[in-house]
Formats: sequence, C-alpha cells, structure tokens
Amino acid sequence: MPQFDRALVLSGGNVKGAYQAGAVKALLNHTFPDGSRFEPNAIYGVSVGSMNGGFLADRAGAAVRAGNAPNWAEIGNELEAFWRDNITSFASIGKKRGTLELVGDVLFGNFDGLTTMNGAADLARANIKPENLRASTAYYACGVTNMATGDYFDADVDTFGDNILDYVIASTREPVAMPLMWVNDMPLADGGIRNIAPLKPAIKRGARKMAVIAMKPDQMTPDYARQNFRNILKLLKRTIGTLTSEIMNNDLDEVKKVNRACRAPGDQLLAHGKHVIEFIEIRPEERLPIDVTDFTANDIQNLITMGENEARTALEAGWQTGAD
Repeated sequence: MPQFDRALVLSGGNVKGAYQAGAVKALLNHTFPDGSRFEPNAIYGVSVGSMNGGFLADRAGAAVRAGNAPNWAEIGNELEAFWRDNITSFASIGKKRGTLELVGDVLFGNFDGLTTMNGAADLARANIKPENLRASTAYYACGVTNMATGDYFDADVDTFGDNILDYVIASTREPVAMPLMWVNDMPLADGGIRNIAPLKPAIKRGARKMAVIAMKPDQMTPDYARQNFRNILKLLKRTIGTLTSEIMNNDLDEVKKVNRACRAPGDQLLAHGKHVIEFIEIRPEERLPIDVTDFTANDIQNLITMGENEARTALEAGWQTGAD
C-alpha cells in the first residue's frame, strides 16, 4: 500500500463546509516558523469534506496535467471562491420537498429524503474530474456508508475509475434529510454517519503530519440544547453527531497515546513501525450559526471568515503531538 506522510482530513458538516473552506485557505497559505508550508499528499473526506477534498485534489491534478506543480496556496483560495460564488442559498444546492409530497411518499413507501440535492450533485460533477484525480499529487479518498450492510469504506479513483463521482456524491448524502445514492444496487450515504473525520485511513497510510478540519464543537451550550432538543429531528442528528464525534476524538486520543509511547525511553513501538504523528486540529469553539436549509450568501461568507480566523489561531500554536 502506498504511504502518504502529509494528510489533510476533512470532516462532514453540510453547508458548514464554508467554514472548512475558510480554514483550508488559511492552512494552505500559512508559513510555519521553519519557512515551510503544508502541502498535502493525501486528502481524506466525508460528507461535505468529500466535496471540498475532491475539489482540492482535482485542482492539483489539473495543474499537473497542464505541466505545472500545484500551487496549494492558490488552490486554497480557489476553494474559498467556489463557496462564495456558487453556494449562495439552499436553492443553489437543493430543494425542500412539499408537505403533501412527503406525506404521500411516507404513506406509499416511497420516501426518499426531506430534500432533493440535484444542485449539489451538479456542482460536484462540474468541478471534480476523474482524470484530474488520477493526475493529482495528492491521493484522494471519500468515505461512504453502505446503508444495506452498515459498512463504511473509502472510495478512490484507482478503485472506482470514472464512477468515482457517484461515490463522492453519495458521501454528501445525509440519510433522511437527503436522498440515498444508489450505485451498483448499493444504497449509499454519508460516510460521516460512521466516521465523522476519517483519521484512521490517514494513519494507516503513513501520515506523519496530519491537519484535521472539523465543523462541530466538542459540546453544545446549554441554551442551544434547551431551545432545540425538543425538536425530534435535531435531537436525532445530535445523537448521531455525538456518537460519530466520539470516534474522531478517540482516534485523536489514540494518536496522542502512540506519540507519548514513541517518545518514552526504551519503547519498542518505533521498531514495530509506529511513529510520532504531528497534528493540527481546527474546529469551532461553538456551534456554527447557520440553518442548513435556509441561508444567504452573507451567512456563507460569515462562516468562511470564521473558518479563516479560527484556523489562524490554531496554526499559530504550530504542530502538536499531545505527548507533552
């Protein structure tokens, strides 16, 4: 299995991906004290992180196909501009289904999501090309869940070829809220329901520096809980989000444990292929202020700005190990 030592891990979060786009821009434009910049050679994403990650890998591949080395700082700028210019309201990515339509679908066993997401699918197909992913200097994989079996898997262009866009789109589909994506008779959905931030694939493939950009805070404020958790759909989403966030937190805790062990005198982990992984974790301190089915261009710009600012704060602290 090829090894990739500089991993960018992008979590899910629906249109909160605008925050992620701002954070990516800050990350890829940041110069560390030793004069280096972070240039990923692997990108792993779930849900909207699959869309953002696919965009980044696509632009890197397009540069290679044009005979140029990828300019990662400029690619980060392009991702921010993509969000600002294309995702300006819910109508730009999807459509809410009408009440009568939903009632009929439920009664007759034809339910296929509370919304349609044709606009988001069109944006993915217009901006991510299999030939660019093949040429990219950054390996790219999107996380998908097979709803029939419950299995999570990572999809890449080497495995699925020109059909990779079906899996990217499937990765963005939140069950219940959005239609499932049927691919080769498999009902596929958001990998984030099993793995909100795919750290393990990055670790397995040899990451030594890992930038993780998540879009959920560690915890909700009591005021938000009081106002929203009597809504059954919001409570259900929070329940799923709590379980998947725990997976991410546990994975990061495991990285810290290995880092501490690798630095202990006389430890044998290094001899068994273990190594220190330096990481940067960027995530909001509080719940991001946006309604995912009712937002404006200003809301998107505000999230972009928040992502940039909070990423800069995390980047000032430099690479971490959790081993201190």
